Amino acid sequence: MKYSIAKAVVIVLSFLSFVSCDKDFNSLGSDLIEGNHFVLEKYPVQNLTAYSKATGPVQSNNLPINALGIYKDPYFGTTKAHFVSQVELSTANPTIGYQPEIDSVYLYVPYYSTYKSVTDAGERIYELDSVYDYSETAKFKLHVYENGYYLRDYDPGDDFESAQKYYSNEKSLVDAYKGTELLNNSTKLSQNEEFIFSNKEIYIYKTNGSGQYLDANGAVLANQTDPTLRVIKERKLPGMWLDLKNSFFQQKILNASTSGALFNNNSFKEYFRGLLFEVEAISPDQGALAMLDFSTAEFKIIYKAAALAPTTEVPNPTKTRRVLTLQMGYKSTGNKKANSINFIEHARSNVYETKLAASNEVTGDNRLYLKGGNGSVAFIDVFGPDVKKVVDDVLVSDPNGNGIPDELDELRINMKLYQWLVNEANLVFYVDKDAMSASYQNEAERIYVFDATNHKPILDYYADNSTGSNFKKNKSSFGGIVERETLADEFNRKRGIKYKVRITEYIRQLIKNENTDYDDNVRLGVAVIEDINTPANAYINPANPITIGTSNVPFIPVSSVMSPLGTVLYGTNIPAGDPNVAKKLKLEIYFTKPNQ
Repeated sequence: MKYSIAKAVVIVLSFLSFVSCDKDFNSLGSDLIEGNHFVLEKYPVQNLTAYSKATGPVQSNNLPINALGIYKDPYFGTTKAHFVSQVELSTANPTIGYQPEIDSVYLYVPYYSTYKSVTDAGERIYELDSVYDYSETAKFKLHVYENGYYLRDYDPGDDFESAQKYYSNEKSLVDAYKGTELLNNSTKLSQNEEFIFSNKEIYIYKTNGSGQYLDANGAVLANQTDPTLRVIKERKLPGMWLDLKNSFFQQKILNASTSGALFNNNSFKEYFRGLLFEVEAISPDQGALAMLDFSTAEFKIIYKAAALAPTTEVPNPTKTRRVLTLQMGYKSTGNKKANSINFIEHARSNVYETKLAASNEVTGDNRLYLKGGNGSVAFIDVFGPDVKKVVDDVLVSDPNGNGIPDELDELRINMKLYQWLVNEANLVFYVDKDAMSASYQNEAERIYVFDATNHKPILDYYADNSTGSNFKKNKSSFGGIVERETLADEFNRKRGIKYKVRITEYIRQLIKNENTDYDDNVRLGVAVIEDINTPANAYINPANPITIGTSNVPFIPVSSVMSPLGTVLYGTNIPAGDPNVAKKLKLEIYFTKPNQ
């Protein structure tokens, strides 16, 4: 491949501008340029075909982070996320005491939040993260029921040899076994009929054993309704606080302490099969959705009980305050093994449905539609077919066809013959800002590129061990984090411009062609994700498989299942005359070659 002197100078200057912003290039680039032995060039890959595929229902049990609520995306449609989970004893075979009398039951799940400031009155101000379409009017109905359906550990259809898989569309399994409503509806409507994700910190006030508020000296307040007179005993981060029905847990848990149901978690999870969280819209355009880690939940039954059984001499022994702690959440490592399922209902918009139906895996798409949950992912075929081409009198594909894409063949030959060295390779995706321009529309914060042939991360994922204060932004060199700009409008929105994903190690090993473990030109997948630290896969419901050609795709990244968000990106099939042609998907390879 030949370049004019003028073109080479422009490319070198452009690349110097590029590397000045990238610490990984500075030392290498300066040494090479100052020695005047190498030139630096950018090679834009010519053959890329990218297209979208709907995922359909996906495996959604035992996710590390779960969605709850309702979110209407102006482009993709409306998502409703329900949740069912087992409940465990924090300590097996707890000592309940005699004649237990319940005081209160609460469930608290903290939101992802960041402390921002404090008011003159001492109120701490927080900004919520991973809560979408949040506003003071973003309310919905929340119901919490006793779950009567047993969530299995292993699959009876496989003679209990493999882990049980539950899918996002299987809510009907638990609906048939829905039990008692457990929310205490006498409390604030913000916990049930007008549930809202609040950024307010939660105050625990000083009370006596009967729930009456006390002053600083421990005396019962004469005015029990004025919150300014109450004494704050404890502050908690913003979170979901639910007061549950005392009568149910008195009968179901405390009164069953002598039955053996609380002996261990196996018997307890069979006896009390957990909680079902169900959401319902108040109006079609209203709601909000949050990502929650239920393993961080506080679930406590507060009660009084005597240490000794009543006797003739002491018929009414003294009762003291006690707490029975329950827990939720599933962790593959650790002691929390409460099975759960995130049920996802996604009503696709007409435009999204139409675009997915028109996707073409042969010609590629002019837009790529990425949506988490049971949404859609994209696939990229890189370097094109083997077409037996001769360049500058050099045969770059053998006469019988070697099955290797022609462009890849040419790159491999140039690397060996002319000693080219790959320094950097990036996939650059531009956001269709017209499709993602609606007020309060939430774009996916991150996309993820993976090996869709072998269903695993690419080399660059493993090579990047960088961490940050926000765990969702770990592996920042690998990239995929949205780059934003602030719009000058009344909402002061920060809208996405592009995503860049580094695939340098993958491309370097592919072109070097020296290691059979890394020299296959695999199909790449692209998905929105919630958590970069979770590279595992989730099964696609076999009743609705993804098909590419004659093959089925059995998995998508589990972190894509966790994300409720989406984004619209420019694809590869954009003709030369289109005003958006400069925004088409690019694979840019930066390399050095000897200065001949």
